[in-house]
Amino acid sequence: MSALALAAAGCGGDDSGDTTPATTDTPAPTTNAEPTVTTPPGTVESQPGGAGDEEAAVVPATFRITGDAATPADVAVPAFFTIRVTGVSSDGKAHTIAFEGQSAEVPAGGRASFDVEGLRAGTYPVAIDGRPDAATITAGQEPGP
Repeated sequence: MSALALAAAGCGGDDSGDTTPATTDTPAPTTNAEPTVTTPPGTVESQPGGAGDEEAAVVPATFRITGDAATPADVAVPAFFTIRVTGVSSDGKAHTIAFEGQSAEVPAGGRASFDVEGLRAGTYPVAIDGRPDAATITAGQEPGP
């Protein structure tokens, strides 16, 4: 029986006392699908550099090593930025550069680098060939030597 026929049958003046509601065999539609959110072309999320694919900002701290000394004597970096510490052999000899528990072997006439997670504002020692105060990195400043 169609829904229209059921509706018409329910409109009569029958007062027989039957209060059973009319039913149909057609199931109610269900939706379990998640809503689809699309980002229009050309928006920030659809381009490289959109949310979720950021890389930490890295600031350089490069020291030229001659003997057991480093130049510059201090490198300023912003606080909380990742620091790429690089040692460059300027005297043609192999060296070791160490900072905040990490170190790198600098080959004769070459360079070596490692990254250190950002630091709170302050001045931190850089060791060259075991000399603990050969240079410093000062966090919380504008970048530069």
